[in-house]
Amino acid sequence: MPSPALATARVAVLVVSHDGARWLPGVLEGLAEQELHGRVVAVDTGSLDESAALLAPVADVVTATSSTSYPAAVRMGLERLEALEALDPLDSGAHDWVWLLHDDSRPAPGALAALLAAAARRPDVDVLGPKLREWPSLARLLELGVTISGTGRRETGLERGEYDQGQHDEQREVLAVNTAGMLVRRAVLEELGGFDEHLPVFGNDLDFGWRAASAGHTTLVVPEAVVFHAEAAHRGLRRTSLTGRHTHYQERRAALYTLLVNSSARALPWRVVRLVLGTLLRMIGFLALRSAGEALDDLAALLSVLSRPGTIAAARRDRRTATRRLTAARPISSPHQSGPVCAARGLAPAATCARNAH
Repeated sequence: MPSPALATARVAVLVVSHDGARWLPGVLEGLAEQELHGRVVAVDTGSLDESAALLAPVADVVTATSSTSYPAAVRMGLERLEALEALDPLDSGAHDWVWLLHDDSRPAPGALAALLAAAARRPDVDVLGPKLREWPSLARLLELGVTISGTGRRETGLERGEYDQGQHDEQREVLAVNTAGMLVRRAVLEELGGFDEHLPVFGNDLDFGWRAASAGHTTLVVPEAVVFHAEAAHRGLRRTSLTGRHTHYQERRAALYTLLVNSSARALPWRVVRLVLGTLLRMIGFLALRSAGEALDDLAALLSVLSRPGTIAAARRDRRTATRRLTAARPISSPHQSGPVCAARGLAPAATCARNAH
């Protein structure tokens, strides 16, 4: 018998797809194995394969162009959800949670129930994420929460190729969780303005987690929930106009942008100097390994971000304004919400203490 919390929780599943027919059958099989009370909305961004047709029997499908970013696709999905709710007065605003799935992320049986159970035990938590394991190997760990180092490195606290033997199975607060399987309170997703449009594919999860922490929200990783992720874009298994041919460049640019727009004003000058020097050192390392392409990508990413100071300044103003508004509207009273966890495994203090940076 499901708990009352699970039986009454209304979850809107939001799937974003682009040429994902290779993985979608497995994703939909995994979705069918969940105990779901709510709607399924899919946003297909100009797929040239049968992705939209595969989604149509189980989801309300929104079609968009291939240039649609992930943040824009999520926003379109939420708009469609609101329109569908408006057609049924009994359903209006009923979906309290949004479960984000990629078209290459297959949830294991019971993944959603585990996330909701954790949310019921911790009502102060607003963002939850599963244990991510590699697809198709199924056994290798990818992420159990994530942070960003002071030099822009995506940190998971895991060894490369580490197998899952239950060694990281404690629930803990983290800075961010991957959007592949992220369960987020709908009100929080909307009040934070969704994901940053300047991060069209990569890095929007870290930026969102940092902004959520700055606004007083808690993010929890729930290892009992498992999602298998193919990481198609990161691994170059598919390319789009947004990822381009140089995935490394896009990921590096996203990391630099995230650090610069979220760092405190006091730390910003040192951050810029550190990133410039760090980029030069990284380039030397790549050249020593005869990876000239990655060295050039690092340089191009740095120049791309630093050449748009107006964009950085505007994003920083938006974050300061949003943080003041949200923390003033919702004071932190829960004993659990004393700040982001600064000592969790794999989390760099500079990023984990994001709320204190403001």
